[in-house]
Amino acid sequence: MKDNFPNFSDKARDILEGKCKLREVDDFRALLCADCAFYHHGEEENEECSCFLLLKFLLERKAFDLQRVLDELQ
Repeated sequence: MKDNFPNFSDKARDILEGKCKLREVDDFRALLCADCAFYHHGEEENEECSCFLLLKFLLERKAFDLQRVLDELQ
């Protein structure tokens, strides 16, 4: 399953290792949208899908465990 979300996995690992943080909306996009076939960087970035909004909301409140998701993807 990891091969289906390589960008998410790489970014999540970087976050967990302290190499980067989730501060700006672009940080969330890099984590959550990079593997999406419908997302094209630089195009219509003011439009956000409901999955992005839900996951961003959960991440901001620490209700979404990146380590657990990485473990499940492996």
